[in-house]
Amino acid sequence: DLDGATVCVQSGTTTELNMADYFRTHGISYTPVVFDTNDQAAQAFDTGRCDSFTTDLSQAAGLRTRMQDPSAVGALPEVISKEP
Repeated sequence: DLDGATVCVQSGTTTELNMADYFRTHGISYTPVVFDTNDQAAQAFDTGRCDSFTTDLSQAAGLRTRMQDPSAVGALPEVISKEP
């Protein structure tokens, strides 16, 4: 579902690297839209600048509550990295 998508992500994080590895391994093309903070990335997604948003699972859950319509934001079932 994400093939060809734009993905908001915080720069310089393991999330950014894990996403790149996952997409490359699965042959999925995407365009990262990189931000300095997770808050900036989430806000850009919320305003429609990106098709999707990625971060740590717990952060995504928290940021989702601050979206304009949290019930319209879903999470994909795949967890691509398990880190402490």
